Amino acid sequence: MLYQQLNMNQVKTILRILRSKDNDQYPLEAFNHQQKEFQKQHAKAKDFVKFLTTLERQFKNISRGELKVIEETIPSLLNGLKLIWTISKHINQTDQEFEDILEAISNEICSKVRQQIQIQAIFKGRTDVSIATIKQGISVLDKWQFQFQTTRNIIE
Repeated sequence: MLYQQLNMNQVKTILRILRSKDNDQYPLEAFNHQQKEFQKQHAKAKDFVKFLTTLERQFKNISRGELKVIEETIPSLLNGLKLIWTISKHINQTDQEFEDILEAISNEICSKVRQQIQIQAIFKGRTDVSIATIKQGISVLDKWQFQFQTTRNIIE
């Protein structure tokens, strides 16, 4: 929204007038620098959105799906992330931002496993169902770790 506002005709006209002044009443050097930096960050954000939108189905599966669905989604998610890392001109510039994405995915997967394994159900419910849920949770976490390490080794 800020990007759109800065590109409005009224704002461009005001900036053109201010830049045409030949005195120090209108110091725009700092503004010009910040505007260029903002434009770079905007392009980067658009790149992130464009590429990460391609993985929307996988993100929804992880946030809304059952453990089995999450486990089945992990390979395609990591393959998509690997492809994005390879193609994007912004995402692969810094490891930290990509690590933040992976950390958020890891946290979501762990959260979903934690939600599915209910301590009360283990002691009050049917133990066979509880054991199956725990095994499925372990399987999801193992799959995430294995696929992550495999994908990481290919990228490096």
